[in-house]
Amino acid sequence: MSAASSARMVIATLGLLALATSASAECAWVLWQRIDTFDARSAFVSSPTEVGATYTTSAECVTAIDGLERRRQSSQTVVMRDAQTMLTVMFRDKDQTITKSMSFLCAPDTVDPRGPKGK
Repeated sequence: MSAASSARMVIATLGLLALATSASAECAWVLWQRIDTFDARSAFVSSPTEVGATYTTSAECVTAIDGLERRRQSSQTVVMRDAQTMLTVMFRDKDQTITKSMSFLCAPDTVDPRGPKGK
């Protein structure tokens, strides 16, 4: 194999890598949400994780979480921001007991927090 052929192969490979990288950076983003509650006996009851919304960029998804964080701030809530892409809001009753929790996660559409699908 000549040096010119090797150079063309390297350039073609680098071009494919560049296309793959830009495609993954432009993937859709999903705002996942889950609501957990506690029944009268304080037993934990979790709902399925569901798609709340979709966005074209990670910045749009994070902006949505920022808005949720601002809107959920109150004396009856505990708001925890674990990361830029994760938000948990816990709701308290008049006795300050946590009665419900809402979790939000922004993730690329290639990530499913529900885990792998069975066959």
